[in-house]
Amino acid sequence: MDTVIIIGGIIFAIGVLIAIGNSRISYGFFTHYGVANQGLAWISVLLIVIGLAIVIGKAT
Repeated sequence: MDTVIIIGGIIFAIGVLIAIGNSRISYGFFTHYGVANQGLAWISVLLIVIGLAIVIGKAT
């Protein structure tokens, strides 16, 4: 496997783990999902997009 694809996958996985750790659930009539820290949520989305771009860009 190519090293660049592995690095992109690691960046993607770090972004997903940050998004999972940053989420919170508020229970009520409907279950709502939110984020604990908005800045950290943007960073996790950015890491996910960068990781996917690296993997897809290298695979094509």
